[in-house]
Amino acid sequence: MITRAKVKNFLLSKRGYLKKSPLKVAEALWKNEQSSHSKTHQELKKELDIIADVQYTLREAERYIISKEEQDLLDTFNDIQKKNNQPKRKLFFDIEVSPNLVFSWGVGNKINISHESIVQERAIICICWKWAGEDKVHSLRWNNGDDGDMLTKFASIIDSADEVIAQNGDNFDIKWLRTRCLYHNIPISSKFNSIDTLKMARSNFRFNANRLDYMGRFLGHGGKIHTEYDMWKKIVLENDKKSMELMISYCKEDVNLLEKVYNSLQEYSPVKRFKYKP
Repeated sequence: MITRAKVKNFLLSKRGYLKKSPLKVAEALWKNEQSSHSKTHQELKKELDIIADVQYTLREAERYIISKEEQDLLDTFNDIQKKNNQPKRKLFFDIEVSPNLVFSWGVGNKINISHESIVQERAIICICWKWAGEDKVHSLRWNNGDDGDMLTKFASIIDSADEVIAQNGDNFDIKWLRTRCLYHNIPISSKFNSIDTLKMARSNFRFNANRLDYMGRFLGHGGKIHTEYDMWKKIVLENDKKSMELMISYCKEDVNLLEKVYNSLQEYSPVKRFKYKP
């Protein structure tokens, strides 16, 4: 006797029979029947009705699965398009760093000082940043020479950006961040969608100088704040709060100038395309 369970198992194992006539399915099933019992016309009709009903149900289920897959694909496509059309989260940032403190018996332009002479490793004093489209410039500072907590906070901030922009950022700022995070065992992305305004200037223009201060003045945005060497000495050796506040102000103005210079350069430069998705 042909049952719904038998028909379902047969059709799932031989999906080509889903589109064949109920009689063809019945013939295939009858070949495997062991009983020699003859069937009445009503029994045969009932079996064909069962086959037709199971075929219809499975075909509908198959169409539903295909429809759901198509809808999932469409939803995924729309989500990607929506994300691509959203404004990129652009992070402008700058860092200030301390020098190595070394033990030396001599000074001069040609003196060779070994790494074994280092008494205190260089570190990041402060980090300032702002998001494109926002006015506020944020800042973080070290804790009397310890940049660990500051880097822990900033690592999550920079990792959340779609694009990061800095002057000489590829060779300086980003490498500094990654090196100090490595020192403290702080997780940070191994890759950023980085835009380096120094590289933009070198690739697309011929300025007399590619320094941020010069480009800012050349483009009518003003230059950097003048600083004295003593500011670094007072911060590193004396933990001087007034000098630290001055450095933070200096760094914040660099970030503001960086954004203005970038916007001017970008108007005359090709848009950088990235494959990496944060």
